Amino acid sequence: MVKFLKKKSDLKDSFLKNFLSSFKKKFSFLSFLDPFTYVDLWVMPFVKKKTNESKLAEFLVNLLFAFIFAIVAYYLLSLLFGSSSPLVIVYSASMEPTFFRGDIMALGAVKSSDYFGPEVILPKSISVRSSPVKNYATAFYLDSSKQFLEKIVFPSDNNFVKEIYPDKNGVVIVYPAYNPNSPIHNIPIIHRSIAKIVSKDGNFILTKGDNSLTNPTFDEDCGLINTELELSQKNCITLYAVPIESIQGKAFFKIPVIGCFKIWVVDNLSSLLFTGKLPSDYRGIC
Repeated sequence: MVKFLKKKSDLKDSFLKNFLSSFKKKFSFLSFLDPFTYVDLWVMPFVKKKTNESKLAEFLVNLLFAFIFAIVAYYLLSLLFGSSSPLVIVYSASMEPTFFRGDIMALGAVKSSDYFGPEVILPKSISVRSSPVKNYATAFYLDSSKQFLEKIVFPSDNNFVKEIYPDKNGVVIVYPAYNPNSPIHNIPIIHRSIAKIVSKDGNFILTKGDNSLTNPTFDEDCGLINTELELSQKNCITLYAVPIESIQGKAFFKIPVIGCFKIWVVDNLSSLLFTGKLPSDYRGIC
């Protein structure tokens, strides 16, 4: 019985080896797609000759070309997707359950036909670009915890007001945070567009993370949460409405978990070394 099982196992191994060998031969012509094929053909012979076949030199050369190929690939993706930042990693839980920490998002170019949420046209007397959102918009929430945004009220002509009810159908975008008093100033933020503002000085959007527990208010709501207790907004990400031209791209494709490799090294490891604990956004994977 043992001999029979061993023979059966040997047959499987032999079949697998033959299959892989045949597969490799049939598709060997695809090796021209591998940039390291050319490194092996044109660079390595010269390196081995000059360094007496040093393994360290070979490793450093491969590392250098891996870095070069990564830059070239990123540039080509930028051209293909029409975005200056074609790939970004989700670093927080602010977009759960739509996206999770460690997801890689592919970004494409923003178009005028994209839906940014309900639209409001402001009176010509209001400038948006240089004015904090709290000066011309007021947010109302469903309860005192401020976790569920109900509507945003804007001034309108003829002493009327315009009410915007945010929905979750707006495009997900990446834009640079602007709040000099925040540690995330100038860091790319990936959040959903919840409203579009048309004013005399341009078109702008308001944004919010889908996770109402970590992002109870919208990003630009930097006024007081509770006027009675004078509690400041803790999650003020950006002081002004986001100019459409400053958007780095819109998300159109997700690759789950793969971004965790970078987070493990850059974020999780540094947090363990300097604080002795994992980041607050750690969710069991990264």
